[in-house]
Amino acid sequence: MPDIYLHLQGQQAGPFQPAQVRQLLFEGKLSAETPAWYQGLTEWSTVSKVLAAFPNENAPPVFVPPTPLPTAPVPPQKGMHGCLLAAIIIGVVGLVSIPVLGCLAGIALGPITNGIKKAKENMSMQQARGIELAMFAYASDHNGAYPDGKTSTEVFQKLIDGKYVSDPAIFYVAMPGKTKPVTDTLVADNVCYDVTSGVGSDSSGDVPIVFSTGYIVTYSPGGGATRDPGVEAAFPGMAVAYKNNSAHFWNALPDGTVPQIIPSGVDLGSDTYQQLKP
Repeated sequence: MPDIYLHLQGQQAGPFQPAQVRQLLFEGKLSAETPAWYQGLTEWSTVSKVLAAFPNENAPPVFVPPTPLPTAPVPPQKGMHGCLLAAIIIGVVGLVSIPVLGCLAGIALGPITNGIKKAKENMSMQQARGIELAMFAYASDHNGAYPDGKTSTEVFQKLIDGKYVSDPAIFYVAMPGKTKPVTDTLVADNVCYDVTSGVGSDSSGDVPIVFSTGYIVTYSPGGGATRDPGVEAAFPGMAVAYKNNSAHFWNALPDGTVPQIIPSGVDLGSDTYQQLKP
């Protein structure tokens, strides 16, 4: 059986055997979407897909409880360790010219850097969707009214107080000026997502409900977003979750803008929307 590695609480854990992973899943200590990896994969997968690759016909049905999404995974530490690779590169500096050395370093570190960047973007998008689902559940219990407030921090606090969110870290993405929450009481420094205020049961499904902070949204058909000069974004682009239960990561253009956050053909009706910041 393969050694399976998991990404739990911001760190790589393992190795585990498939039976151990199934037990952890059954106990609610990880979710079906928890990042997982085993020898032979070229990138992180999920617990559900990894276990599907190693079926156990005698295993009992697994109940998968809803759990908050984890923080961004890092690539598995397989193959040559980065520090060892750097040491080898430095050790041969007397034998290899500087241009060739730079090329070797680029070849070694480029895919790793790109993989980490992509993982952070995808995880931010999944977190945005998780927040949007919590807001939808709140609206379902409040006659279609979404949680509202003067800031996104106030809105998210209502989700925590109402038990729609169990882990406040879902509102956090590693970025300058922000700190991971350590209690159930949020402050602005813990919050890395903005909220659209004014959304109701009759609003278009193409309205962005939650999006990563660092940009200013234009609420109009075909409207995009521009960089917020007062905020250093976590990455060049936006993770956006819409009312229709879809989520996307939109990359920024070289000038820093993110076009068409709102589709050009959407009918916003007579609703007035406002962007709430932390």
